[in-house]
Parts: sequence; structure tokens; C-alpha cells
Amino acid sequence: MPEPDPAASAPEPADPAHSARAERILDAAAELLVAWGYRRITIEDVAKRAGVGKGTVYLHFRTKELLFLTVLLRVQATLMDGLIASFRRDPQLIRPSAVARANYTTATENPILRATLTRDSETLGSLVSSGLRELGDYTRARIAVVTEYFATLREHGVLRSDTPLEQQLHAFVRVFYGYVATQRAADFMRAEGGDHTAADARMLARVVSASLEVPGDDPAPARAAAPHVITLFERLLARVHEEIANQKRT
Repeated sequence: MPEPDPAASAPEPADPAHSARAERILDAAAELLVAWGYRRITIEDVAKRAGVGKGTVYLHFRTKELLFLTVLLRVQATLMDGLIASFRRDPQLIRPSAVARANYTTATENPILRATLTRDSETLGSLVSSGLRELGDYTRARIAVVTEYFATLREHGVLRSDTPLEQQLHAFVRVFYGYVATQRAADFMRAEGGDHTAADARMLARVVSASLEVPGDDPAPARAAAPHVITLFERLLARVHEEIANQKRT
């Protein structure tokens, strides 16, 4: 029996032109998301903006939801890069209060996240539902990492242990996304206009700290937990990049 040809069974290398075209489609989708909002955009709009045919968009992304979820994954990768860099600079920034503050600031200042998370709560709900349905494996991996992150902080005495870990996770998610989703309603209630992002981010951090974290100024617990937390976030970042590549279908 002849020996199999290794070259014939080896996976084909990614085509740079194919990958570049997928990135161009993602760029076009992101630009339209900021300009028009999610609900108004069609695949035809994205194809025209990217300078490709409608069928070409579907070669990379099976649905509109997956296309825009991948747009958000790219932003998430950038956000996570920034968080990891901040953890290395200052281990105290691994605290959930600091993470919530940084993420809230980014969500309100980044045009893509602002268009998705703060401008249209219906879009947020739609994409969350789509993400749970379409990105099940990634979502489960993300939940596992975040759960281990909270467990690590509890083990090192950064988080309180008088409440079940699962309840702490749920509280963090609800408080954070409650701040994000109700930003416009809160702005409507203010006596004065202007940009309140910094003040809101500080208040969010105080709420998270008071409800979840061990009180006190001892820096040792966070410093001890930081190496493992950084490893966890690096692992999640690698998983994000993997999922982006999968969705680009390159």
C-alpha cells in the first residue's frame, strides 16, 4: 500500500487575501454600526461599504448576527489587551471594582461599544441572545474563566466569602450591565448636562467594591492573586482570537 502524501493531508495555510477581505468586511460593519445602529443595517449595506458582493460576506459570516458578534469580539480583544497591561502595571487593578470602572469607561467612550451597549438596549439584548445561541462553546469558555477569576480572588482574600460565588458573579454582571443599559435614562434625570462618564465609573466601582470586596487597604491579597489572574485573562484573550478566526472562516 502506498504511503499517504503528508502534503495532501496537511491543512491548507490561511490565505492572506482571504483574511484581509474578512477584516475589510468587519471594518465596514463596524463603521455602519456606529453611523446607523444595528437594526438599520443589512448585509447588502455591509457588502457595498466593503466593496464586495453580498455572497462574499456570507462566505465569511453565516449570519448578520455572527458578523456583528465578531465585530464585538475584536473590540473585546482590544479591551482585554488593555486590562492585562493594566494588571501588570498595578496588581490592585485586578479587583472587580477596578475592572468594572475600566470596562464602563471603555463602553461609554468606544464608539462601537457605545452604539451597541448604551445607545440601544434592544440591540444589547438581541446580541446577547445571539451570542449565547451562536457562540456557545466560546460563551462557556468565557464563563469558566470569569468564574475561576472570582474564585481566585476569593481564595486570596480579595473578595468576601460570606456570599456564594455564583451570587457574586450574578451581582457583578447585573450591576455592570445595569449601569451600561440605563445610561440614557440616567442622563435624562440629571439636573445638569455634560459628560458624567468619570463620575459614573467611580460610583460603579464603589458599588462593586462595597458589595463584593473585602474592605481595607492591604495590597498584599491582590498582589498575590495577580499572576494567576493575568494567566486567566491571557487564556481568555487567546480564546477570543481563536473565535474571531473561526468566525472569519479563513
